[in-house]
Amino acid sequence: MAETLFFRKAESSLQWLLFDQFGNKKEEGRDSLQDFNEQFDEFAGRVIFVTAGEDVLLTLANVPSRQYRQIVQAVPYVVEEQLATDVEDCFFALGERNYQGEILVSVCDLDAMEARIEFLSRVDLVVDTMVSETSLVPVPESAQAVAVVLDGSRVHVRQGNGCGLTLPSAQLPLVLGAGSERSGITVTGNEEAFETIALQLGELEAAEEKIERQVIEESGFYLLCCQYTGSETNLLQGPYKVETKRSGGLVVWRSVAVLGGVALLLHLLLLAGQGVFLSRKASEYQSAASSLYESVFPNDRNVRDVRRRWDSHLGRSSDDSGGDFISLLAQATQGIPGAGLTLQNVNFNESRGDLILQVLGDRSEALVQYTQKLTSAGLEAEIGTISQEGDSVRGSIKVRGGAS
Repeated sequence: MAETLFFRKAESSLQWLLFDQFGNKKEEGRDSLQDFNEQFDEFAGRVIFVTAGEDVLLTLANVPSRQYRQIVQAVPYVVEEQLATDVEDCFFALGERNYQGEILVSVCDLDAMEARIEFLSRVDLVVDTMVSETSLVPVPESAQAVAVVLDGSRVHVRQGNGCGLTLPSAQLPLVLGAGSERSGITVTGNEEAFETIALQLGELEAAEEKIERQVIEESGFYLLCCQYTGSETNLLQGPYKVETKRSGGLVVWRSVAVLGGVALLLHLLLLAGQGVFLSRKASEYQSAASSLYESVFPNDRNVRDVRRRWDSHLGRSSDDSGGDFISLLAQATQGIPGAGLTLQNVNFNESRGDLILQVLGDRSEALVQYTQKLTSAGLEAEIGTISQEGDSVRGSIKVRGGAS
């Protein structure tokens, strides 16, 4: 999380506050626009412009629709009665809905909005967020409560339903008045600001208002900025929305997506390469098989299915269930190398279905064990002859397919 810079216009200068990545105040100051641009020439964090609360009306609009386009069209005419000017001369920014489902709307003069945009064009920073001072006052937890932030000779007032306004501190009793249903007023500011508004708070207490004072050492601008959550209404929307390049997690996930796409592409290319290789090998094997068949059976002509012709010559029929020569040979000789035996000769009697294996081994026990293994595999196997030849043993094993 990068640093965050807040700034606002204060008479002929710019007041600014810089917060570190953990939300702690790092620096603050007042500078001219030129000095401000020079000081933050290489600033890479987030920049938020805080506009005067007196210039922005924070009100509510009850629009049942959930479609954004319909809400945008309806809001100006829903709040029209609260405005002193025509809706065509105003700019409307939509915020979130409150606990009652009403939409929080920020309204300001259109010409004043254009003037702010022109001012921001002279700031050498990318400003993608503009909020009003009033919107930075935390909404009270109770619907009947009121929160007040003291800011020099001005006060920022926020009600429990989200509405708010900024006004001179002397007018606070006139705005709040006496409300029997109000649960209390929380006032936050430094000692200097409390001295300025002491008379007005006394009037409210005389009207039996419950006032809770929270005295801190920081300025009112700090009190507003440190409450920023990101849920405040951003005035830079609609035609004034600023498109910025987001960094951080978005870039990371974009990089992951690119790497994933590259990996997928490489995988597909590898599969395609394997397909070409296997196809080429299949053609080579088919050519070799045809050449071998022609050398063994030179009298056969125009052979289209080499495998079928091989099976025919070897006595294998297409409807055989597995007792033919090829399948029986495959089952009988599969474990010969692992048994310590060497296959020397093979004889097959097609009429009886007998397969005679002549093998050579070191010990006669190897022939006995291998015969037992074939029997356990479901074949009929028995030893025919065993003879000693020097250090080796030669024997024959008769194998027949198992009973179905």
